[in-house]
Amino acid sequence: MLYRRTFVEAVAFEVPSTVVTTASIEAALGGLYSRLGIVRGALAALTGVAARRFWDPGVQPSDAATLAAERLLGESGFPRDELGVLVSTSVSKDFLEPSVASLVHGNLGLGPGCLNFDVGNACLGFLSGMAVVANMIEVGQVRAGLVVAGESSRTVTEATIRRLQQPGVDFPTFRDNLATLTLGSGAVAMLLVDEALAREGHRLLGGVADAATAFNRLCVGTETGMRTDPTTLLQEGVKLATRTWARAKRAFDWEVEDVAEFAMHQVGRANHDTVIEALGLPDERALRVYPDHGNVGAAGVPLTLARAVGLGRVQPGDTVALMGIGSGLNCQVMGLAW
Repeated sequence: MLYRRTFVEAVAFEVPSTVVTTASIEAALGGLYSRLGIVRGALAALTGVAARRFWDPGVQPSDAATLAAERLLGESGFPRDELGVLVSTSVSKDFLEPSVASLVHGNLGLGPGCLNFDVGNACLGFLSGMAVVANMIEVGQVRAGLVVAGESSRTVTEATIRRLQQPGVDFPTFRDNLATLTLGSGAVAMLLVDEALAREGHRLLGGVADAATAFNRLCVGTETGMRTDPTTLLQEGVKLATRTWARAKRAFDWEVEDVAEFAMHQVGRANHDTVIEALGLPDERALRVYPDHGNVGAAGVPLTLARAVGLGRVQPGDTVALMGIGSGLNCQVMGLAW
């Protein structure tokens, strides 16, 4: 899908103030480490995640998403009454129902004519939400839309630690739960507008997506746990990413040197290193945020983009690739002319 009239007007993020180090998680698992002969520091060395952040107890995903949306609206000055749709894309949910979007919509005091709904696609949710809003803009259904994600990892991480502290936990169980210990928290909001409303000039070029749903149970998550087959997940994810990246290069007529920054979904060191090597991407043009934030789910790609922009890594006129792989397996690449 290629776009002609959709622009990214603004992006903003919020991260919790409570920092939880990997060292503190390993200390909580001291008994398991001793029993299995695991050396302290192994988790950080393996994943590259030194810390992640937790919202304060009681802060819900909708609260976090609202914080990011309020920051965006305050910084951009965009009128709330011009928003035609709000889409929430987080993996984390306050409830099975109502939708997170309805809660954020109410928190922001948006009007009754502003559509609101959730879009779920694991860690690709934000990119999928961007595509939904862009499609609505392209056909003239709305002139502006807000995409949000509020991710919270406190509950699932603490439940996993308690489970791993139980006697009898073996190494395969630890391995299958290891990815949960890399999860972090954060919130992001992005404003997409029709070209007639655009002031910043960040054009959304379009996107391509691909699926490999034969591998839809390699990563299965609930509110209190996430079990993965890390080896197969990485192998099949890289195959899928390679195929999707080839399609994106054809769709946008790109070569690697045309892209100034690759804003990638952040899982950990092994995933990041393997993907950029397989795709032939320059490491210096793919900002790493996982060391300090962990895997923040659907907020990962836009958080990386916002961090890159804030650091001056993305300048006007640059081409940016937004890239992610999500459980399912699904993969998506979107292009931005910044």
